[in-house]
Amino acid sequence: MRLPIRLTVLIAVAATAVVACGSTAPSASPAALPATLPPQPSPQADTYWLRATASRAIPPIDQFPIPPIATITGDGTYITVGPQDATYPGPALPNLIGRPISDAGRARLLAEAQRLGLLSGQADFTAEGGVPGGVTGRLELTVDGQRVTLTGSPEAEIQCVTTPCEAPPGTPAAFAAFWSSLQDPTWLGDAVGRETPYSADRYALLIGPPPPVEASVPQQILDWPLDAPIGTFGTAVANDSRRCGSVTGEDAAAMQPLLAEANQASQWVQDPSTSATFGVVARPFVPGEDPCAEWFGPA
Repeated sequence: MRLPIRLTVLIAVAATAVVACGSTAPSASPAALPATLPPQPSPQADTYWLRATASRAIPPIDQFPIPPIATITGDGTYITVGPQDATYPGPALPNLIGRPISDAGRARLLAEAQRLGLLSGQADFTAEGGVPGGVTGRLELTVDGQRVTLTGSPEAEIQCVTTPCEAPPGTPAAFAAFWSSLQDPTWLGDAVGRETPYSADRYALLIGPPPPVEASVPQQILDWPLDAPIGTFGTAVANDSRRCGSVTGEDAAAMQPLLAEANQASQWVQDPSTSATFGVVARPFVPGEDPCAEWFGPA
């Protein structure tokens, strides 16, 4: 059974931020927790306080379905990518998990970033030489009410001879260590709440040719539920080979149960009496993003 190019494998690759000899959690002696969180903007559910996105040198149509590895919304929801079935065809939607995070938890994250030397003014933590074809991480976080953007390699490693194995502050390995810690917020203790499935209220849809049919994969045909024709939905992208658009409100509610049922090999039809089929790649929105615009430019 081959692995898919898209969601399952790419999420797994993007989520593999390993610091040699270390763990995914910060050191046993993290930075002291500030007494109060620095001044922040008013809480807003439609934006993010932190977002970590990974990209590779692959076409945008393959990058499109990969959600951020971590997002903290303006109103305090910590969204991460949970375990995903790695067999093909995997689920059409990624397994997103949400947890509430307190102001104390966000302050603890800033303290850890400060301890690792990531908030000293340097913006690029890319490892010298890099890893050919490797992952590039983009980290956006809010410090004193201002957006700070950092880039680096989640795959940067340090070579440890003795323990404890800690990345020197301000290095590519320090960026990788912080990136890794973002994927499992349980190290924040009671500053984060119980995890629950994250349910999006809008979806970005990439419409294109139907997925290739494999004899070993049962064929699934799904009826397109929207009034807008599937063949003209959204805006032409990727040299007119695909169309990209978003659904909200009643349209998102109509798509959600079908997307939950669909897999990566599902074929979609406008009218069961016709033979034209399409492929639909779905990306749940997390606050503050627009996947169509980010990967294919504004309409």
